[in-house]
Amino acid sequence: MEKLSKHGAGKAPAVALDSADKKKAKKKSSSMCVGGMFKSAVKRISREVSPDNNIMLTSNSIQVLCGISFDFVDSVAELAGELARKVGKQTVGSDDIISAFEILLKGELRKLAIREVHNALSKSQAKSRGK
Repeated sequence: MEKLSKHGAGKAPAVALDSADKKKAKKKSSSMCVGGMFKSAVKRISREVSPDNNIMLTSNSIQVLCGISFDFVDSVAELAGELARKVGKQTVGSDDIISAFEILLKGELRKLAIREVHNALSKSQAKSRGK
């Protein structure tokens, strides 16, 4: 191995990064916060639960809730995709989503989730009819 000279500080590295290494470095930085896409929803729900703001969420707790949300949505989507493939469809429909909720959830949470899916479907259909 070569010895570095005393004047080597502040210079570019001896081995330049090729474009593949640069792409790998960019991918690592973008995948740090997996469930960050649910951050605004978590904040909105916390405001709905506690309108007088007596419950404060730290950034770590928001990240944990975002991760839980991401994992749950991912598992529902994966199961709905499997159900659609078993039936022979290429697209996931609302009935596949409802079936995935019925399989994954139990009890009162199942009833609430299915009710919310039906409410979202009726709102979506009413909006599309209005256009």
